[in-house]
Amino acid sequence: MEELYMNEAEQQNSDDLPAQQDGQAAEPSPCVRTRVTVDATLQKRISRKARAVMLCLTIVGIAMLLAYIVLFVVTEEGVVLSDDFWLDFLLWVGAVFFAFGLVFFISSGRANKKQLALCLINEYEFYPDAVVINDYRPGGERVSTARLKYSDFEKIRESGEFFLLYPNRVTLYPVDKTILSAEECVTLRTLFCLPAKKIKQG
Repeated sequence: MEELYMNEAEQQNSDDLPAQQDGQAAEPSPCVRTRVTVDATLQKRISRKARAVMLCLTIVGIAMLLAYIVLFVVTEEGVVLSDDFWLDFLLWVGAVFFAFGLVFFISSGRANKKQLALCLINEYEFYPDAVVINDYRPGGERVSTARLKYSDFEKIRESGEFFLLYPNRVTLYPVDKTILSAEECVTLRTLFCLPAKKIKQG
């Protein structure tokens, strides 16, 4: 499972910029600033489609296994099937679907517990060439700061509600689009080198 660093996002006011040290040139303001809090609700939003697909696979797998049991009992009662292929198909495909769904929900639950135990608030500051990510505890204590160039990310994707930033295969930094303005979303697409969203014609 991916490690999720995000959740219910709230946009930060521009007057919260870090204080500049004396004698140093003022740091340019970020193009976009936003923050997210890790909680169960947003994690479910992120994995909503995956959970729906895996739930369907699990249900289909259970149905196929039940159908296999029924057909197996029928054959044991003396009814001869013209072809045993469907028995094997129902057994193995149903078992695979059910196993995939079961493993997904177990690993998802463990990952959620792990992330919720951290209780971090992540603040994103997007600059022209990189993003600065500050991790805070709920009380305001800063835990860590990371500066990542956009070129360092393994991949950056956009879904209906999020920008999904992958610095590696197991870590995910989601950015909640629902609290950003249309202009900020356009800015982030440009920084991430993502294609522009097509505007639906009324």
